[in-house]
Amino acid sequence: LPISALGPVDHERRNGPVAVVPHFVAAHGPEPNSRTLPDVLVYAIAVAVALLVPAATRGSYRRLVEVEWRWGALLFAGLAIQIALEYVAIPRDHWHDWGFGLLVASYVLILGFAGRNLVLRGMGVVIVGILCNLVVILANQGMPVKVPATWADQEWTQPSVKHHPQQADDRLRFLSDVIVLREPFSAVLSFGDLILAVGLCDVSYHASRRPRRRRSVDGERPEDAVGDPA
Repeated sequence: LPISALGPVDHERRNGPVAVVPHFVAAHGPEPNSRTLPDVLVYAIAVAVALLVPAATRGSYRRLVEVEWRWGALLFAGLAIQIALEYVAIPRDHWHDWGFGLLVASYVLILGFAGRNLVLRGMGVVIVGILCNLVVILANQGMPVKVPATWADQEWTQPSVKHHPQQADDRLRFLSDVIVLREPFSAVLSFGDLILAVGLCDVSYHASRRPRRRRSVDGERPEDAVGDPA
């Protein structure tokens, strides 16, 4: 008997007939391993470099530690949600509803923390980096990732709530994860990630400096100015 051709899976163009078996396995089998570990390693290196900035530029770690960070709970909550989304098994049927909602909420929380601390020099750069990533995620319901052919069989390159292999119909692909880092990192970054890393270094540099004193109109420091006798 003739067999009719198979249509798209789940009414999504990216899931064609050749993806039926992988889709079935991913939907009903165990969740794929997270790709958070390579990401965390890269971000950890970025934070480490930012922490080395005061030493390399003769800054003060005491001033850096004494910086008053406001609404820090938002930062920890946002990061906790993102880590949970990668390590807690979420049914694939809910990736694009409450799973995606939690992902967006995590970015909103992190942006709230960054916005509240915008008074710190360099934090504006951090916000730009976060927004670059968030815009791509909103446009594609997840971050598209450019996966090299040699990595295609790696479990951590499989789709998750936050990431999916780059497709031809993805939007704003130039802002997605397209910067491939080979060994020893084996990770893929976005331009937003790089901007975020530069922003962290900028914040670390300025936060470790003595605040500049305001000068009067004639160029004298306020403490040096002598008032006229009454």
